[in-house]
Amino acid sequence: MSDWVDQSRVIRFEGPSAFSPRFVAPPVLRWAPVPSATRFEIAVADRRRVVWTGAAATESADLAEAWPLLPLGPVDVLVRGFDGDREVAVRKHRQFWKVPGFDGLRPDPADWTGAVHHAVGYLLRPARDEILDHEDGYPRSAWSSFEDSVTGLRGRLAFPAQHHASYIHAYLTYAGRFPDHPQAAEADRQALAYGRWLLEHHLPDDWRLGGLAPSTVLEGKFGGWVEGDHITVFRAARVGEVMLRLFERTGEPRYLERAARIGDVMVDLQNPDGSWPFRVDPRTGEPSIGYTSAVVSPIWLLTLLGEADAPGTAAQRAARAAAAAKGEAWLLAGPVTDGRWEGMYEDIPETPPWSNLQHWDTNETIRYLLSDHCDVPSRVELAARLNAYVEDQFVVWAPEESPVPPHCPTPTVLEQYRCYWPMEVHTGHWLTSLLALHRATGEEHYLAKGVAAANAIVAGQDDQGSLSTWGLDTRFGTRLVTMDWPGCNAVAVSALLHWSAHHEALAGPGAGFPPAAERL
Repeated sequence: MSDWVDQSRVIRFEGPSAFSPRFVAPPVLRWAPVPSATRFEIAVADRRRVVWTGAAATESADLAEAWPLLPLGPVDVLVRGFDGDREVAVRKHRQFWKVPGFDGLRPDPADWTGAVHHAVGYLLRPARDEILDHEDGYPRSAWSSFEDSVTGLRGRLAFPAQHHASYIHAYLTYAGRFPDHPQAAEADRQALAYGRWLLEHHLPDDWRLGGLAPSTVLEGKFGGWVEGDHITVFRAARVGEVMLRLFERTGEPRYLERAARIGDVMVDLQNPDGSWPFRVDPRTGEPSIGYTSAVVSPIWLLTLLGEADAPGTAAQRAARAAAAAKGEAWLLAGPVTDGRWEGMYEDIPETPPWSNLQHWDTNETIRYLLSDHCDVPSRVELAARLNAYVEDQFVVWAPEESPVPPHCPTPTVLEQYRCYWPMEVHTGHWLTSLLALHRATGEEHYLAKGVAAANAIVAGQDDQGSLSTWGLDTRFGTRLVTMDWPGCNAVAVSALLHWSAHHEALAGPGAGFPPAAERL
């Protein structure tokens, strides 16, 4: 709205529900204070008519009473502010969709193990397009994060701090579960190759963030696209974590040393309040974007470094532990409480608060809360509440009328408001959270949802083994977009490995894969 309007008299939605495109459960809408208004009137309409009206003395409206009166589909809400009988605020209208939720059914399991073998075979194959000089000796996705899965044409843009860690987790987990499978040795070899890439390609040692892997590479060079010459800080912690896993696999000190270096940079960059900046200049550490909810990655790394007895002085070790505790306190007081889960992706510029909610780190926080590393009071209840947010805002439970582009196998999970597509990677993240919740509570609905989600991932697999990053469209029987992301496939593979092992273990002692921290 134009600057000449008195903003104190404008009704402006804010908070976690302010920009939500769709809801399963009735939302509570909130707006900024309007000092001149002493009461607000709220009207809720379906396609044809107003179905509910209400009044409020404060800046919020709970739509619980209206929800049963609304059919599935578009919902319009009009909020007006009054002082006595006089309308004194600039009114606000918004539209969103009411969509279906969980049907309560547990389907029969699909062939998850067969799908994993097929997907890993696809991921391990060599490139099908031109191999450039700087790619020699590395797996096909070392310098490319996406490719057309039909033609094999690759994009020359990559996010190594994110995706290389995903390959390492997936391949080591796969080789550990199926050590005698013909693909196991190659999976192990490529995991080590991605680790070698991360060791060999890092920021200059004399920079403040020296030793960290770049979060974006373009055309074989560091930086590019949205990030320019800056990097996403918390992704480095993800690299540090796989360095620890590679140390466990090989016993080579260089991995442990790099993990410790990354951890010490995380300590150095932590804000006084316990958070971390989102995007920074790696030379100086100065932030270009401040806010991110994604502090759980540094917390994981710093905690694991303490358990691994990583190299460092007594002061460094104490600082790592203190930073982890400080980060946990910020996480609990911040996004766990206020729901501002945003600031996650390298390819997204800065957005206004609440306008681009996502859930990658929400799922990681669920698993952190339920892990042996956390002793927060009421942590199971907190994890369940965070899962309810994911299920309300991002899970497509059944065919729905909404802004979601494809008609996909369900339940499947959307990425973020700015990229509202169902993806195998996010279904995988949620699936692994369901595993942790089922293990912690034993509640049947988590098991039923997990079986259905694993089936939905498998339903998007094509004949060559790739899993659909952008969602199979059930109307066409194929994908609308075939520019798939192998690193996202790798996260789904890890999730299927962990989930299938958990499901097998329910059959009795000795079944399945030994439980471990489910890292993706």
